Amino acid sequence: MTTARFTFDELLTATGGHPAGKRTPFEPARISTDSRTLRPGSGDFFLPIAGENFDGHAYLAAVFDQGAAGAFAQKDRLAKNPDWANLPNLIVVDDTTQAYLAVARHHRRRMKARIVALTGSSGKTTTKEMLFRAFSEAARTQCTQKNFNNEIGVSQTLLSLQPDTDILIVEMGMRGLGEIGLLSRCAEPDLALVINVGPAHIGRLGSLENIAQAKCEIFEGLNPDTGIGLVNGDDALLLDTARRVWHRQGMKGELDTYSLKEARNISTTPTGGMRFEYGKQAVELALPGEHMVSNALAVLKTGELLGLATDKLAQGLCAFQPAEGRWHREPLTGFENVWIIDDAYNANPASMKASLAAFLGQDAAGLKRFLVIGGMKELGDDAPEYHKALGEWLGTLGGIDGLFTVGEEGPWIAEAAREKADFPVVHLAGSDDHALNAQSLIESLQRLNCPLKDALLFLKGSRAYRLEKLAEGLRPFAPLRS
Repeated sequence: MTTARFTFDELLTATGGHPAGKRTPFEPARISTDSRTLRPGSGDFFLPIAGENFDGHAYLAAVFDQGAAGAFAQKDRLAKNPDWANLPNLIVVDDTTQAYLAVARHHRRRMKARIVALTGSSGKTTTKEMLFRAFSEAARTQCTQKNFNNEIGVSQTLLSLQPDTDILIVEMGMRGLGEIGLLSRCAEPDLALVINVGPAHIGRLGSLENIAQAKCEIFEGLNPDTGIGLVNGDDALLLDTARRVWHRQGMKGELDTYSLKEARNISTTPTGGMRFEYGKQAVELALPGEHMVSNALAVLKTGELLGLATDKLAQGLCAFQPAEGRWHREPLTGFENVWIIDDAYNANPASMKASLAAFLGQDAAGLKRFLVIGGMKELGDDAPEYHKALGEWLGTLGGIDGLFTVGEEGPWIAEAAREKADFPVVHLAGSDDHALNAQSLIESLQRLNCPLKDALLFLKGSRAYRLEKLAEGLRPFAPLRS
């Protein structure tokens, strides 16, 4: 439930809808898209979302018994249910999802906050959280919750905007062309940031060029006179595409960039994080890898463009800790000196390589290093080649004591890795059955005369495989359990 409130006339103005049936007085109402949140006397305004597998219109008549003050309805649904015209305070629109975006844009326009919109093929949620933590040191800041970055999530984020907020950070995702442009035109950002382009969703978009084009749609909502664009200058395809889109839209200002070349004295910390210098400012991160330095540079440059103090931003970056599923480290209960590093929130070819390189680049402090790698989704016809390339790359690396693959794509990784690797490579045939995968992992290590002790177990794969569940599957095999 969002907190923004609207009068009936504001909702009509925002959406361009028209009233049907009778009007009755009500206090400014909040928008609810979930009939289960409605309570007697709440006076909320119901907006039914029509999705591929659900349709909130099924609950439209009932919400008035639950205390709704009014509701939206799509024109095509009303045509099939003409008695809805007798419901109080009904607003008819062509599309309720578009109406939700329009109401969110209306609220955004009446708030003072500056909007930062960001997107990218990998790392955008982590970068969003880094922006939030850093900016919170210098300004009243809000951001997208979790990874709610589609039409519904962006609408909810904008509708949560508070009057005293200075900066709102809005994450934008997509699965096809036109989607980020729609979100950007809704949010009307003051600054639009693109952190990278990679093959995530290439199965849907067909080429990296199309993905770059889709990401650069984020500029569509910028004011041509005052809008700020910022992109990763180390990503050649992104930079070339962004410049063409920027000039085609007739933007008055110059497109800004950030680059690893701006960071000096990059090194690792004793705890496995990263440190570097930006201008005269020393910056330290808890997370490993040059890709995290790049994300931090995006944060610093964004803050700089918004006039925030660099020392405050550095303080926030130093205190930043990743969200669940993003480089979360914890001991594996019941095993002797075994640690799980869970970076399995999601995966695509770019994020997979960056994450693995960061893990293998760390000092393991005498611990064995085992990789549990799940498949990568939404790569379309190119999926075999991307997975084989990952396997070949892993097979050439040192510092790996065992590679275990999971999922239907796992055999592609395993077969390619075996051709080059001097370490054991095993495909765990349990797919998404984590109890079976855990048993297979333990049995494989036993055959290799390598008990699971004094080890780091690194998990990385697409969200579909929920690799974090592997820890639960391993617990029955814990030698130290009581």
